Amino acid sequence: MRTTASRPLAAAMSEAQLLAIIRRACRTLGLLCYHTYNSRRSEPGFPDLVIVGSRMIIRELKTERGRVRPEQRVWLDALVRAGQDADVWRPDDLYSGRIIRELVGLCRREVA
Repeated sequence: MRTTASRPLAAAMSEAQLLAIIRRACRTLGLLCYHTYNSRRSEPGFPDLVIVGSRMIIRELKTERGRVRPEQRVWLDALVRAGQDADVWRPDDLYSGRIIRELVGLCRREVA
């Protein structure tokens, strides 16, 4: 649950710290999580994370004040138009519970 006390924590969190927490949560939940270690030779703007469980989500990570670059927006918008669940996560999304809710949602098995 997000509190007034969590705001300074979210504001101080780096993208690397957020990534480490998310990767740890994915391991704990048994989700596959892909992050390109060095993106210098990759297509510009491709999102930071591809996470797979009962379905796949794609996330760009940003600090609280970080801006989505135009080439990142192009990728996110194209992925959404193609029917993918692509979005941006920030530290405040961790403190609000959004990130964990979405990750836990990937653990649910689809009933046929």
